[in-house]
Amino acid sequence: MALSERKREQLTEFLGGLPTATAVKLFAAIEADRLAGGQQLPHNEILNDLRKRLLDRGAVLPARRADARRLFFTPFEDFYVGERQNRKRPGVIPRTSLGPIWRLMMRETALSEAAFAAASLDEAIRAGRNTDDLERALFIAAEAGLGRVLDAAAVEAGARAHICDMLGGEAAFADLQELRRLLAGVEFLKQVQRTIPAGAGALSEDDLYGLRSIFLSAHDQSPKLAAFLLLAVKGRLEKPWRALELYYHLARSADTRLEAARDTVAALPEALFEDLEALARALERDGMAAERFDAQAGRLRVGWFADYADGLARQAEKAGDNVSVNRIEACRDVAAEAFERFCELALAALRDAMPVRQSGGSSFLMAQRPDYSAPPSPRAVEQAKEAATLIASATIFADRLGAAADIAAGIAREASEKTASFATDLVTEIRAAEGAERKAAERMLDQSLEIAEPLLDREEAGLIRDRAKAAAVAV
Repeated sequence: MALSERKREQLTEFLGGLPTATAVKLFAAIEADRLAGGQQLPHNEILNDLRKRLLDRGAVLPARRADARRLFFTPFEDFYVGERQNRKRPGVIPRTSLGPIWRLMMRETALSEAAFAAASLDEAIRAGRNTDDLERALFIAAEAGLGRVLDAAAVEAGARAHICDMLGGEAAFADLQELRRLLAGVEFLKQVQRTIPAGAGALSEDDLYGLRSIFLSAHDQSPKLAAFLLLAVKGRLEKPWRALELYYHLARSADTRLEAARDTVAALPEALFEDLEALARALERDGMAAERFDAQAGRLRVGWFADYADGLARQAEKAGDNVSVNRIEACRDVAAEAFERFCELALAALRDAMPVRQSGGSSFLMAQRPDYSAPPSPRAVEQAKEAATLIASATIFADRLGAAADIAAGIAREASEKTASFATDLVTEIRAAEGAERKAAERMLDQSLEIAEPLLDREEAGLIRDRAKAAAVAV
């Protein structure tokens, strides 16, 4: 069930007004209805909106109800990402592929044993029985069934086209291939999850030795599978760059059993540096696309890149790994150039929210005055607020990225002076205007000071407000 744009707005407004306790109960009830096969509600849209709002409020989400689908996909959760990337990377599966893959498993004839196992597992869950054996049966049936499907697709173009059509394209087909490979190591993946809690902040010495044991056991079965375990650790940590410590632990160990696994171990730092390079390239693309510039998203992404680069650099410097340090610095150079472009785009967004007109007079001396007759759109105002926040943090980010600090400081200074001057000119307009025009000028001043809040110190903004109040009563 899809919602119209108007209905979505009404739903968002309703959900936003719910108390947290009520929202948590509603979340649990809607998820239960979805799992029971309810068709009368737009479950995914409501749950996504509720999940975001509850997390924003710091609420603890209700425990998610178990079912065969959730149990099947849980061992691979450390490989999931929210959006598909430009190219397929090992150990990266977008969540958008999970639904089509499950539907394929439940409908394709070659996977009928998996569908039967899933139904039996769901029945046992509802009855409250032990499900361990049924869960193992589902993984075994799925691995065998997917093997038959993909083997047929490898030799028959028609079979491949059929599977791609069911999944929604070649990209999801590649995700299916990877899932088949991961199924062979499902028990190892579960061991990793039991060893490292989801969102762990760091790896203890016991964690490192425990992961080494799991890695060696998996490597005896398959080097490729062992490499996936290392990528799972990266996805398991709150700060992925901390997984580099596991790499140094394995690469520099005197354990002779690891000698044959040196190349496999190298998959972990390569994946981490690919993450960093992908972040840098994304910033570079964003900086070149002015029409798509989003200051808030840009600030968050620059911050995440800086955290990632700093984290990797600390681990590499601690280990004396100068090759990795140099690679990190190369990524910082790319991000620094992109950030300078972000600052320029943010300054342009500020200008868009401060419309001006020519004051008239001599063509050589035509000054620009605030144009309060043409207020900027709400979207332009919102973009300007986000741009001001980005510019206010420009020198901090420049320092972290190794960007030209003088350029960042210059843009911050220009933005501050521009907004202060615009607000001061509006005070003059308020004094000169009357009636509705004066009210319009006052509204624009309030809006301008709200935009400029990150850029102006409180005393300066307060002085401008006091002068505006005095101007508003002038006769």
